[in-house]
Parts: sequence; C-alpha cells; structure tokens
Amino acid sequence: MISFRFLLLSGLCALGISSYAETPKETTGHYHRYKARIQKKHPESIKESAPSETPHHNSLLSPVTNIFCSHPWKDGISVSNLLTSVEKATNTQISLDFSILPQWFYPHKALGQTQALEIPSWQFYFSPSTTWTLYDSPTAGQGIVDFSYTLIHYWQTNGVDANQAAGTASSMNDYSNRENNLAQLTFSQTFPGDFLTLAIGQYSLYAIDGTLYDNDQYSGFISYALSQNASATYSLGSTGAYLQFTPNSEIKVQLGFQDSYNIDGTNFSIYNLTKSKYNFYGYASWTPKPSCGDGQYSVLLYSTRKVPEQNSQVTGWSLNAAQHIHEKLYLFGRINGATGTALPINRSYVLGLVSENPLNRHSQDLLGIGFATNKVNAKAISNVNKLRRYESVMEAFATIGFGPYISLTPDFQLYIHPALRPERRTSQVYGLRANLSL
Repeated sequence: MISFRFLLLSGLCALGISSYAETPKETTGHYHRYKARIQKKHPESIKESAPSETPHHNSLLSPVTNIFCSHPWKDGISVSNLLTSVEKATNTQISLDFSILPQWFYPHKALGQTQALEIPSWQFYFSPSTTWTLYDSPTAGQGIVDFSYTLIHYWQTNGVDANQAAGTASSMNDYSNRENNLAQLTFSQTFPGDFLTLAIGQYSLYAIDGTLYDNDQYSGFISYALSQNASATYSLGSTGAYLQFTPNSEIKVQLGFQDSYNIDGTNFSIYNLTKSKYNFYGYASWTPKPSCGDGQYSVLLYSTRKVPEQNSQVTGWSLNAAQHIHEKLYLFGRINGATGTALPINRSYVLGLVSENPLNRHSQDLLGIGFATNKVNAKAISNVNKLRRYESVMEAFATIGFGPYISLTPDFQLYIHPALRPERRTSQVYGLRANLSL
C-alpha cells in the first residue's frame, strides 16, 4: 500500500525541483481516463492563457517562491486558488476528484439467507491525478511524469455483498470492495518530432480500454459492464514499459509489457520484474473527425499470465467504437472477450447513447442510456447450483451540474435475468452519485 509518507515526499519533490517547460501537447480524441479528467479541468492549456504579470524566479526553491508571489489568497482563501497557483508555479496540472455513491439494491437479501443486508451501500471515492511537465524543447523532446491514485472506502454493505444479494455476475459499480491502488506513476519521454514516446513505470490498461462515457464510474455510467471492460483480466496498476507511435494526430499505437504479479496495483514493486512473468499488450486507436463530430475507434489485444493472485492464463481482446453523431449526441459500443477462468464474465456486448448538455443549461449536464449483455463464465463461478448463461443490464443516468465543481447523478440499473438468481426475472439498483472536482 502506498503510504501518506510516500505521497507527501512526492509532493515535496514536485515543489522542490524547478521545471522550465510548457504544458503538454496532447493529441486530442484519444481517450485516457486520468488525462481526460485533467483536460476537463484545463480545457485550455496554460500556454494559451494570458501571461502572468507576477515575476517568476529561477532557483531551487523558485516554485515555492512563485506560489507566494502569485498571492493565491488575494481574492479570498480557497482550495481552487491555491491549486491554480501551485500548478502555474510547478508547471503541473492537478485534478482532485471526490465522489460519494449510495446505492439501493433489490432484492437486498441473498439467496438462502434470512437476514436482509443494510441499504443503501455507501461508497466513498477519492482520486488525485497529476501531470508534471519536466521539460519541453525542440532538441530534448518532452518529459512528463503522470501520477494517479485511487482510494475506495465502503460504509455498511460493500459492493461484493450487494452483488450477491442482487444475484448479478457483474458488479453494480466499478469498485465492489475497499481498495487502494496506484493506477499510474510513469515517466514518459516523447522524442523530437512527436512520433515516438517511451514510458516506464506503473500504469493500467483500464485507462485506455474504453471511450468517453463507458470507461469511468466517476464521469459516466456506473455499472461495471458499462463503465469497464467486464471481461478484463489486466492489472489495476503494474510496473512495466511501453512504446507509443504517433504518426499523426489521428493515429496512436502502443506496444508494452508489465509484471504479472501486481494484479490489484496496491504497491509499486520493481522486484516483480525479476520473476520473469510478464503481461503483454498491443493497442491501436484512430480518431477521425468527420463533419458530424469527433469519433474514436480502438482495438486492444493482451495476454496475462497465471500467478497466485489470478489462477488462469488469459488472452483477451476489446473493440471500442464511439462517434459524435450530432453536436450533442455521442454513440458508443464495445465488444470484449477473454479466455480462461479468471473472471465470472468472459464476453460482453455494449451499446449506449449520451446527450451532452441537452438543455444548454450547464456544461456538465448529461443524459445517458446504455445496454450490455454479458456471457457468464460458468467455470469461474463455484458454489452455485443453477446459473444462467447470459445476463443483461440496462442503465440510465442524468448528470446535473452545479457551478464549476459539483454535480449530482441519479442512476438506475435494471438487471434482466440476473445470472446467480435464476428464480428472478430482474434485479434493480438505484444510485445517486455526488461528485466534487477540484
């Protein structure tokens, strides 16, 4: 587990070293979960903003000096002003994302149990993300450190017990139990010309396997089959490296490997790389820009090894397609599958539609409806006498924005033919997600 001492040390290092660079030049359209959060907060780069009238000093402690020189308290004390000052002084982009998600599930008594579970199930979510540009020059290229951490806590009933009561093979949210994972801590070097990037460190394929609204419980759909690749067996965060080829702004190709042991991403361990078991993957993304709007089409192929934490060797794949069919309509789909017996789902078919700011009221407003059918992996589920081969979920949500930082999202999930409750035709989950983004 990453300790607060480690996080504090990382923060002090970020403030203690001066960097003389511009903000990252991201190719647009290629979805990345953590960079998407930062880009949402920073729709325009610092480079494009008006120059500061505050003099900046260049020394070992210049970032600290520049923070005080920018007078973040002059318009009143606020976390937002302080973060903005830190970002400008250290050449970073920071996103702090908080979420509280109560979910009411029916039935709330597991099959064969006499006592009902407590409802709602309360999930607390916190995820800080940072992009720190160390340098950016025509001769040296661009060097960036990316960091993202996820903390999940439950009160009353956790997601595992709630799923068991509802009888679903897939989860009712993205994180079904208490966990802490280091999703990303990488250094990436983009060489002059922007064609080739080498990244080393800890990262997860969950960040790239998906599109704008079917890859992140925090900002889109909540049910696992609609917020993730439901058959994925890759790590939540593991050490390794990848090469990225970017021949133009519309095409991106990655080839990489990771150690096979750190399935849950709970620590940062280079030692695992000496154990000679590695996961490999290849990924390609295309982001055309037709007249109707931006789109993204991607394919991911991966293999994971058999290790004590995951008792099956797996070959998996994922096909994603998303397209703005109108200025405010975003259509997406996904087909994914995996071999082996690592997870209770070995194939999913997903289709959904999201309307962005449908009433021209607030930029965070969303209306979404999605449908997923999951093929159940019977060999991965034990202690169940009767089991359905397929399970489907229909989900609808509405995100309502309040000011620049807060949003509320009522959410409804209808599970049709829940796999672990063959005596029931449906199970239901109601949720209300409250987000705070700084």
